[in-house]
Amino acid sequence: MLTAALFGARVAAGTAAFAALTAWTADAAAQPAAKKTIAVRIDGTDAAEVRKAVIAAAPEGVTVVEPRAFDAALRKAGQSKLGNLLSTKKGRDKVLGRVRKAMKEVKADAAVLGVVQRWKGKPRVYLVWVNADDEDLPFDEGVEIAGGDDARDQAIASALEPSMKKLAPPAAADTKPAGADVKADAAGDKPGEDEDDDDDETPTEGRVRHEAGSSIFAVELGFEVGGRQFDYSDGLSPDTRRDYGVFGAPMASIALEVYPAAGTDIPVLKHLGITGSYARAFGLSSSTEGGEPAPTTYQRISAGLRGRIPFSGPKGPVLGINGGIRMVTFEIEEPALLAGEVPDVDYFALRGGIDGVIPIGRVSILAGFDWLEPLKTGEVYGRFREASVHGIGAMAGVGVRIAGGFEVRLLGEYSRFFSDFNPVLGDPHVAGGALDQFFGIRLAGAYVE
Repeated sequence: MLTAALFGARVAAGTAAFAALTAWTADAAAQPAAKKTIAVRIDGTDAAEVRKAVIAAAPEGVTVVEPRAFDAALRKAGQSKLGNLLSTKKGRDKVLGRVRKAMKEVKADAAVLGVVQRWKGKPRVYLVWVNADDEDLPFDEGVEIAGGDDARDQAIASALEPSMKKLAPPAAADTKPAGADVKADAAGDKPGEDEDDDDDETPTEGRVRHEAGSSIFAVELGFEVGGRQFDYSDGLSPDTRRDYGVFGAPMASIALEVYPAAGTDIPVLKHLGITGSYARAFGLSSSTEGGEPAPTTYQRISAGLRGRIPFSGPKGPVLGINGGIRMVTFEIEEPALLAGEVPDVDYFALRGGIDGVIPIGRVSILAGFDWLEPLKTGEVYGRFREASVHGIGAMAGVGVRIAGGFEVRLLGEYSRFFSDFNPVLGDPHVAGGALDQFFGIRLAGAYVE
């Protein structure tokens, strides 16, 4: 009995130990594998949307480093931006070395780097997958993202799927489809939650060269065929029954826009620009009905500030809000026959208005409108009692990109000054008002940086 009892006790003890070991093994097996961590950095147009697509492709069990933390680590490592350095394989080893240093700082197992750019006229994102534990780059190529948001997200998810599966824990890789939501990171923020703020945090992320929505400067040189038509309304005195008109005046023009803070991350100032333009007719001469010549000076000057509002990133439509001055001078060396009767003007006007650029591939549609409030009008209006003068200006045309930031523009411009007079009986010059119109067609070359 003792032997049997001892044997039974030993069996019971062994059974209990086996059960405990089995339970411990089961518990250990049930513990999830250590979570992997991935960092994401995208530069260029629509970077925030592309980053969201990359993050959405990460399977369950992969934690995404908070964007600000990774950006700060990159700057600390000496890499403030990535840009086209990613797609230039030669000489980018230093960049990847700094990236790996930043990955170590944020304890990332992998990083997805990208730059949105145009390639052979089509949008693409060049993606590079960097692992922390080896020098191989599992993914290192461009992904076309044309065709809308859904097509873009699907293309990115498909391109990164093999690498994402290797990064994910086995159970997550089998059960988590690409594109599902990613859990919050250690900081408690959901990936992509602060994307807009992150764009402001990175100084150069939203700037794209040669685009109207993020340019540092733009310069235009042109040749214009200009004209003018001046008419009185309800003219009763002899001089107000004569109209003046000219068209075909050759003119040279230059225009400049400069955005001093465009390369910074200052939200308002980076889109505030200084504008200026100058145009002058050459070889222009007027004449009387008898053919007597009268040398004529025609020029216009504009200067002011422009605030631009880009829609859909730097490559999308841009709305401009303008304020400044415009000066228009048209002076005729009057012949003796018409002394005191020629329509000389010297407008100095406050200007406020809007303009827009709508890009469609290589073509851009340009348009603008100004309200002009003259502070000074010139000699012709001084002949009339209580002259009230106002004006408007309009512009429309197209631009065609040739290469890089160079483009050709065809523009039409129109300015109209309208006035009312208040004559009384006995005045030497009597009319109800006047209409002064300036118009031109300009062919120009431009460079946008």
